[in-house]
Parts: sequence; C-alpha cells; structure tokens
Amino acid sequence: MKSSKSFDKAQVIERSLRCFACGLMGILPGIGVPFAVVALGNFLQVKLHMVPMWNPAERYLGIGALCAIAGIGLTVIIASAIFIEVS
Repeated sequence: MKSSKSFDKAQVIERSLRCFACGLMGILPGIGVPFAVVALGNFLQVKLHMVPMWNPAERYLGIGALCAIAGIGLTVIIASAIFIEVS
C-alpha cells in the first residue's frame, strides 16, 4: 500500500483522463455504476495526493466526477421510480 506520496504530473494527468473516461461510461444507468465508482475513486485519489501544481487535465477530472455523480443519481431515480411503480 502506498504511503501518502504525492503523484507526479504524469500520474495526475493519467488519472484525470481515466476519471473522465470512466465518468462518461458511468452516465449509463445501472450498468454504469461500477465505472462511476472507479471515476470517483480516481477523482478522490488525484485530489488527495496532488501537490499544488497546475493540472492541464483538471477540466476532464471535474467533468468525469460530475458525470459519475449524474450517473449514480440517474440510477437511483430510475430504481426508485421502478420500485414505486411495482409496489
């Protein structure tokens, strides 16, 4: 397990782009939940271990996290609507 080391610039950019890609797949309700969890995990890792430096992929990091949250929210809303309709 890693100690609280900070990421170098390449790791920050790589995880930011991975967050974006997984976040986009995480928008899909239901099947996108695991991707959304991975995207949020990458988001938290970058925010916790990033030293104060400029991240050229910071927009992708934020958009990926936003898409992941939207996907989880859509899944919860659709599951709730189905549960209410069935019961």
